[in-house]
Amino acid sequence: MDVSIIIVNYNSSGYTINCIDSIYKYTKDLVFEIIVIDNHSQTEDLNSLENHLNTAKFTLIKSSENLGFGGGNHLGVQQAKGNFLAFINNDAELTENSLLQLLQYSQSQLKVGCIGLKQINGEGQTFKYSYRQFIGLKHHLFNSKKPINYYSKLYNSDLSEPFNVDLVSGAFMFFKREAYEKSGGFDPKIFLFYEEMDICLRLKKQGYSTQFYPKSSFIHYMGKSCGNVALKTEFTVSYLYVIKKNYSTLYYQFLRFVLILKYGIKSIFKPKKHLTSFKIVLKGGNPLRFSMKPNC
Repeated sequence: MDVSIIIVNYNSSGYTINCIDSIYKYTKDLVFEIIVIDNHSQTEDLNSLENHLNTAKFTLIKSSENLGFGGGNHLGVQQAKGNFLAFINNDAELTENSLLQLLQYSQSQLKVGCIGLKQINGEGQTFKYSYRQFIGLKHHLFNSKKPINYYSKLYNSDLSEPFNVDLVSGAFMFFKREAYEKSGGFDPKIFLFYEEMDICLRLKKQGYSTQFYPKSSFIHYMGKSCGNVALKTEFTVSYLYVIKKNYSTLYYQFLRFVLILKYGIKSIFKPKKHLTSFKIVLKGGNPLRFSMKPNC
């Protein structure tokens, strides 16, 4: 098996089915399998996936609870047989034989552990954050919000050729299985957000690089895979957890101090938007206790 493609579904089977169909339409000249993890969707949504099994071949794993992005992918990997792993958001759509390109390129790059593609929206516009830097102290102190300028200056890269980055979008991540396993894989404790930063940090510690591959692209109908949830809270929870997990205690506490000041000031002017994040950062400790899991 060349590639195992893992897709997490939660109450958005229409997008999942579209994603599966696009994979079969464009993926040629390699052996692949599709594994769909349903994160305890409503009965009607799950029935749509089961009915599609009559049309397209894929493995459907039904979780008894909502495991989130990391936990769902973690469950899927346990069933995967491929030498390479492609984690694709269910609200993604392939428009070319991207997986063959990534397979051939990855086979020639021994120390590249993860590759991401250029993502465009349904109107054909390129997303800003197909790749970006790790979000650490530098980002918060100096407001580094321009990843394309950041990387073109840092690496002096020809942006038409693959180049090293800190992390790529979690909407489409292509791994060597060996690199994925050595890094520890997706952390099932992270319910939503910052999964790609966490795993790319750990890849780097294992001596693997992450690369952006601009020669191929996919459509990402961004934000369709989770629905209406308290996303801002989970964003803060996951970020603090990833920083605390991957950096020193001193680094974490200093960054938390910076965020207390940042969110504290913002909460004065926009309390509805920033007060919850301020309270989470202020309390510190174990940020995961504020997670909305399992109520995505």
